[in-house]
Amino acid sequence: MKKTRTGRTLHYFLQVLKKRKLALSVNIIAPVLALFFGEILLGYTFGQLVQKLVEFEIGDSTAELYRLAWIILVLYIMHIIFFRINDYVSQWRIASGLRDLEQYIFSRLPLHSYRFFSETYGGSLVSQVNRFLKSYHEFERVVFFNYLEDFARIVLSAGILFFIAPALGVLLAVWAVIFIFSVSYLSMKKAHITRIEATADSKVVASLSDVITNMITVKTFARARLEAKNFQGISADRYKKRLRSWMVNAHIRDFRWFVTLIFFVTYIFLSIHLVINGSITPATMVASQIYVFAIIHSLLELHMVIQSTEQLFADAAELTDVLDMDPELSDPEHPEKPRIKEGRLEFNSVGFKYPDAKTNVFSSLKLEIPSGQKVGLVGHSGSGKSTLTRLILRFQDIQGGEVLIDGQNIAHITQEDLRKNIAYIPQEPILFHRSLMENIRYGRENATDKEVYEAARLSYADEFIKKSPHGYETLVGERGVKLSGGEKQRIAIARAMLTRAPILILDEATSALDSKSEKLITEALDKLMKGRTTIVIAHRLSTIRKLDRIIVLKDGDVIEDGAHKALLQQKGEYAELWSHQTGNFLDSA
Repeated sequence: MKKTRTGRTLHYFLQVLKKRKLALSVNIIAPVLALFFGEILLGYTFGQLVQKLVEFEIGDSTAELYRLAWIILVLYIMHIIFFRINDYVSQWRIASGLRDLEQYIFSRLPLHSYRFFSETYGGSLVSQVNRFLKSYHEFERVVFFNYLEDFARIVLSAGILFFIAPALGVLLAVWAVIFIFSVSYLSMKKAHITRIEATADSKVVASLSDVITNMITVKTFARARLEAKNFQGISADRYKKRLRSWMVNAHIRDFRWFVTLIFFVTYIFLSIHLVINGSITPATMVASQIYVFAIIHSLLELHMVIQSTEQLFADAAELTDVLDMDPELSDPEHPEKPRIKEGRLEFNSVGFKYPDAKTNVFSSLKLEIPSGQKVGLVGHSGSGKSTLTRLILRFQDIQGGEVLIDGQNIAHITQEDLRKNIAYIPQEPILFHRSLMENIRYGRENATDKEVYEAARLSYADEFIKKSPHGYETLVGERGVKLSGGEKQRIAIARAMLTRAPILILDEATSALDSKSEKLITEALDKLMKGRTTIVIAHRLSTIRKLDRIIVLKDGDVIEDGAHKALLQQKGEYAELWSHQTGNFLDSA
């Protein structure tokens, strides 16, 4: 039987709870004992004390009164001790549980594919993670500080009430059953409304994240009013769904108070009747009120607890779907040890189609790139250039054929082992909001400071690093926003130099740079490409004319393959592209 969303979320929460069974036992037993000593026995003993005081006359012995007073004091101390034990144990258990849960989430997220992250709002995903963790914290609170305590209070109070005033105990039991089942039923009926509200909330967060991340673009194109108008629609939708959810809660609270009022009126008149006919004493009536009010308080609070439970599972639902989602790409069950050393690439009859596409990008691609060869990929948009590099990195899985590196099928090794052997520099490198030193060292975590300095020197990054406020310890800002495009590229090159990977992929690495930056980065790239199998995607053909080989792609097929001059002599697709870019100055090539 397939689990519901709530059931799947509960599965993750219970896995965390099971890890600390001893502490969990303490958090179950300690509050029950605290209530037993502090409310049940204390209330009963206090009732006995009231009865003795009513019967006391001047001259009677006071020993029994003081004995009961000391018992009350001891019971209250026991009440405090058990609650404090529960508090300290629960703080440790919940904190360590949150740590385990967030570490588990972080270990799961990187397993998802390149496509997953390209189609998911980063800000929305962060919000989902935070809400999931807060939901677990709230789950702990409602289970152990609400449900458990309220249930224990109801059972223990009802038990003692049956003992001292059976008629009142029966009345209370009947009302409690009606109250619990009716409120639970109404809350369950309302659960889908809460989930709709949570989904609307995620849309607001995603919209905010999207606009804030692209605020420079919004300002550049003077679209602030348009974005504000769009956001008003999303915000208004959340308002309607939130208000509907809150109003339903208000109606349930009306019902709750109505049922409670009926019980309270019945209880008052029944208590008076029992005292008048001598079934119970006034002191017993006073003592019973302690238990009745405790149960009323717990049952009234129960509705709020049910609402909290309903909300926490709704808040956790979206990330539960992500955690349940099977990664689009998976490592082999028994991976081979990587044998990548030289970087020889082979595409053997590779067939590939994107999941939502109607046609193949590659039908039966055959291509060999010897180790150490420097290859440029050329073609119009949609020809398959970027897809080819993603297949090498195994950001996508092929549907037919095989991709080999040094004769080893890349699907037979782990993705991590594969990508450790490939240095990739995209058109716009994204840096972490960390220091320049940390961003460069990301290429190889055990690199020494001296190696980092050398990589920075070879990539011409040390020129601007030395001028930075704090040198290599300068923070680069979110996504490297404090650096220019050329500076970010030089950091990316330095990082790639540290990898010592035999394969290098450059995706439009110089297309958006000024001439001075391009000159420096081109020189740095020449150093980086030495001894590595290199694949360069370029729309600016002047950047690849000196490479060993140029491959022209069209509709997923290799239509031309050769050196720059040889391809010009063929007067085919490449020659036409070159002519458009150079203004027909072919002789100067």
